[in-house]
Amino acid sequence: MTDGDTADTGDGAPGRDPLLETGPRLALCALLQGAEWVDFATARDMLDVSDSAISKHSRTLEDAGYLDVRKGSIGRRPRTWFRLSPRGRVALTGHLAWLTSLSRAVGDRDTDAAAADAGGGA
Repeated sequence: MTDGDTADTGDGAPGRDPLLETGPRLALCALLQGAEWVDFATARDMLDVSDSAISKHSRTLEDAGYLDVRKGSIGRRPRTWFRLSPRGRVALTGHLAWLTSLSRAVGDRDTDAAAADAGGGA
């Protein structure tokens, strides 16, 4: 992986972030971008994944500095809450911009190919 392959290129340029290429990680970050704190059970249910999947992916994101994790309890029941860290917001924004540019590039190529096919078939 080169510096240009990551969302955090240092110059604010958008870029691919391999850490966010795993569906549940990208989905968790997308869920958290619009919320202050989201509890573990809500994240699990919204993403329709197992407890172990949320645990594994949230730990990876936390280790990368993309998630803030808060632990506490409600009554006697332990609870865990997540929020997207500032670094996570930058990474998500960059990765989504990269995906958008990739989609446009593929769309432009498909449009060019369709135009060539239409012109060649006459």
